Amino acid sequence: KSNIPIDVIISPELEVAKSLYRRLEAPGALDNVPFGNDKVKMLEISIEKNCPVINTPLKKLTEKFPDFKSNILGAVRKDKFIYLKKNDQILEGDNVYLVVSSEQLNAILKAFGHEEKIAKNVLIIGGGNIGLNLAKMMEANFDDVRIKIIEKDKKRAEEIANELSSSIVINGDALDEEILKEANLEESETVLALTNDDENNMMVCVLAEKTGLKKRTIAIVNKTNYNLLQDSLNIDDLVDPRMTTVSRIMEHVHRGTIGTVYSLLDGAYEFIEAKILDKSELLNKKIKDSNLPEDIRIGAIVRKDKVIIPKSDFIFEKEDLVVLLAKREQLKSIENIFSISSI
Repeated sequence: KSNIPIDVIISPELEVAKSLYRRLEAPGALDNVPFGNDKVKMLEISIEKNCPVINTPLKKLTEKFPDFKSNILGAVRKDKFIYLKKNDQILEGDNVYLVVSSEQLNAILKAFGHEEKIAKNVLIIGGGNIGLNLAKMMEANFDDVRIKIIEKDKKRAEEIANELSSSIVINGDALDEEILKEANLEESETVLALTNDDENNMMVCVLAEKTGLKKRTIAIVNKTNYNLLQDSLNIDDLVDPRMTTVSRIMEHVHRGTIGTVYSLLDGAYEFIEAKILDKSELLNKKIKDSNLPEDIRIGAIVRKDKVIIPKSDFIFEKEDLVVLLAKREQLKSIENIFSISSI
């Protein structure tokens, strides 16, 4: 890197490993992305029929949980993204997107009916760079976690065993019943299938579900049409490495003071973090007077170390970190609003 004129190097494998780690860190959420120096999290939550807040208008939720610093911005409903307003309800089958104060993460997940604990027994299928990096992150950050990795290639299995401290590496084929028994598949609470073979990843998850004991299954799939099989195969989460990498690339494409980016629906919408600077046209303005484009929703503000869920009379100050959701078509406007100058 020092001898080649490259500004940023992005490792898709490392980005996917980080994304998987975030899913394990907040098991009740489909995804959880840090914003505002980790003071704010963007959560994607699946709404199931036992969700306590289902069919409740958003304004009633605000009354029910007055102490929560959270803001429900929208949902993917029947494969289409919709912004949610105060009279709208959350429906079964929605994937809801909200921003929350990080310190209230577990309490808010509980309000949505998710009280899943961080898994203590994790089985990783595939010891490539994604599996290896994920195991390293878990070893470093999770207490008492027991990790087993099944890796088909003997040489690679030996290599990763030397790089890991407490994880157990098993050399063998994850579709072999004896190998799965050796890896104690039945007792595993979370199974992650992370090989280069989409079909094998899905097959392993199906086998894991067949053990009879409820476990969380996560598979990496590169072919987008496999998403159609997710429900019928009972796989909890399919991860598309492409979208994870797109989010990371977009951080470096935007101009101005735009930081963390998280892309939804192939980049049709983006969660963005941006800073208010001296020359920003939002400085010292109320939200209701700021002429922000219609397809923009401000989720939270981080001011110094404080998380604020803003109302329409909120006034922007210098150095505020703004977490917002925007439609792709509005990104140019956002860049200009938050840029030091519109170059």
